[in-house]
Amino acid sequence: MAKVKFENLKFQQIMKDYATIREKTIPEAVHLNARLLCVEFARRTQPFGNDQKVGEKAIARDLLGGKKRYGIFAPLTGFMAANAEHYSTGNVRLFVKKDGTVYGTDKAHFLTDATASTLRQIHKGAFQNGTMSSAGSRSRDIGRWKFIDKYFVPGGTLDDYVKSQMAKSGLAKSGWAACANQLKKVISGSMTRGIPKWVTRHLSDYNLGNVEDRTGNIFSPTVVITNNCKYADKVLRESEQLQGQSIVGAKMKRQMETILKKRQLKLQEAA
Repeated sequence: MAKVKFENLKFQQIMKDYATIREKTIPEAVHLNARLLCVEFARRTQPFGNDQKVGEKAIARDLLGGKKRYGIFAPLTGFMAANAEHYSTGNVRLFVKKDGTVYGTDKAHFLTDATASTLRQIHKGAFQNGTMSSAGSRSRDIGRWKFIDKYFVPGGTLDDYVKSQMAKSGLAKSGWAACANQLKKVISGSMTRGIPKWVTRHLSDYNLGNVEDRTGNIFSPTVVITNNCKYADKVLRESEQLQGQSIVGAKMKRQMETILKKRQLKLQEAA
């Protein structure tokens, strides 16, 4: 879960000036720019990119591996399950190549009865500090043995699990979209404008955002936006949160400067 209070000392004066120049109330200004912050946070939450396939491919790489990632699972074929040789040491011989190299794993990684719940527990355990820990090296070489550092699980179970996780691509981002939807209507059009559809598609099935409106406090009008996705704080790092707030503040300043310049030009033309 990621909870952010849209309140910063540098914002307080900016917000007052912004409300005056835009001819809006301070609560309206708070909601307007909290919406911008939601959009910025959604963009900075993993997976990055504007294309749904980017997120899906990232999930597939984490689970199955690819050019730059090793992955944490491998399909256990029927042939492999039937012909694997178990040793009293706890090692499992998977297959032997013609050159005599033995590819194997250990009992803890050879999971013939693994269910989706088993895969989920392993998956969650490998996700640390906002990144997927892909269990070190590709293999450990001991003599003629190469120990493959993956969990071998039934192929059908693995396929179903990968598909289910790919379908959730963008779920953590959708928490910020849900927050944007709950803010007061301060713009024409969708409050989630700027957040891609492959993220907002989750809003019909999930409501992972919460907004606490404190703009009634005339001394410190704020809103608190909370992304209730369980791993939101892991896929939106604190540095990205701070940068997002900085960008929104800069946008507000630029908007104010543009409005003031236009007003100045009108006054000059009228003189």
